[in-house]
Amino acid sequence: MRTVEFEDASRDIARWSEPLVADRILHFYDGRLFGLSSESQALAFQHRRMWRNLLEGQTTRALEARRNLIRLAYGARLDIRELEEIDQSIFDELLGVILRRCKGSHVAARLQGMALVMAASTLGEIRKAA
Repeated sequence: MRTVEFEDASRDIARWSEPLVADRILHFYDGRLFGLSSESQALAFQHRRMWRNLLEGQTTRALEARRNLIRLAYGARLDIRELEEIDQSIFDELLGVILRRCKGSHVAARLQGMALVMAASTLGEIRKAA
C-alpha cells in the first residue's frame, strides 16, 4: 500500500531520474537496432513512458505502455529478456544515484529506496500481466 510519503518519494524519483532513464533507454535501443530509426524511437518512447508511469504510481498506464512495448519489441525481433536487461540496468543505476544523493540523510535514503522497491514490485506485476 502506498503512503503519501512513498508517493512523494516516487514522484521525486520520477522527476530527477527522467533524463537518466531516457539516456539509458535510448543508448540501449540505438545499440540493439543500430541507430536512430523510427522503430528504435517508438520502442524508446514506450519504454520511457512505462518507466515514468511506473515511478509515478500510475500502474494501469504503466501496464498499457508495457504491452505496447512488448508488441513493438516482437516487431523489432527483440527478445523480451532484453527488455528485462534494460529494466535491471535502470534499477541498478537509480539505486546508485539514490544512495549518492541521500548520503547524509538516512530518512531520505530509506524513503526513496522503499519507493524504488515498490516500483520494482509493481514492475514484476506488470511483467506478469503484460
